[in-house]
Amino acid sequence: MRIVVIGGSGRTGRLVVEKLREADHAVVATIRSVKAMPDLIKLGAEVAMLDLDSSGFDEIVHAMKGADAVVFAAGSAAGESSELDRKGTLRTVRAAEKAGVPRYVSISSLGASTGLSTRGMSDEMKDYYRQKRAAARHITGSTLRWTILEPTDLTDDPGRGRVTMSEAALEGPPVSRADVAAVIAAVIDEPRADGHVLQIVGGNTAVRTALRKVVGGQG
Repeated sequence: MRIVVIGGSGRTGRLVVEKLREADHAVVATIRSVKAMPDLIKLGAEVAMLDLDSSGFDEIVHAMKGADAVVFAAGSAAGESSELDRKGTLRTVRAAEKAGVPRYVSISSLGASTGLSTRGMSDEMKDYYRQKRAAARHITGSTLRWTILEPTDLTDDPGRGRVTMSEAALEGPPVSRADVAAVIAAVIDEPRADGHVLQIVGGNTAVRTALRKVVGGQG
């Protein structure tokens, strides 16, 4: 499949690109800085220069033409408002619809869909969850086949290929970015993941087994 990874040069996005290339998918990684281009090309990805805040809408549509899926792995950088998460999601969802891309997979945050209370959180984190929940409404209200991942705190540890996954509220240890990337690669290959919001924490169940247990099928 041909897959566009929004935020392909980020700490999680780059791992998503790597996992998808390992699965022999054609990947277009969107980046904001040319500095990220050599590394992604070395992984075998095509590269598209896009800024979700300032690029023209038609530029985003053009980058998605011919794609089978979009993976939204972008996030607001330090010093940027979390509003960019919502705005970026809205723009890429609309662009995917216009480009005729059938599937959309997005990374959100644990508990965004399960009613996690933000009471006691900092104003910054309250806004972060507010924007993530608004972004999810853009996705679920679209015409796209969608899957949303809601992982807990992310680490840069090596992937273990094992997680705990649920659609119900979940608590557990942090999960590595590499394992979240592995979940995305599994979701891309699993059409029964459409319409599911997946809570993800560190665990001991193989990624594809954990996914099948949630979305249906044998483990």
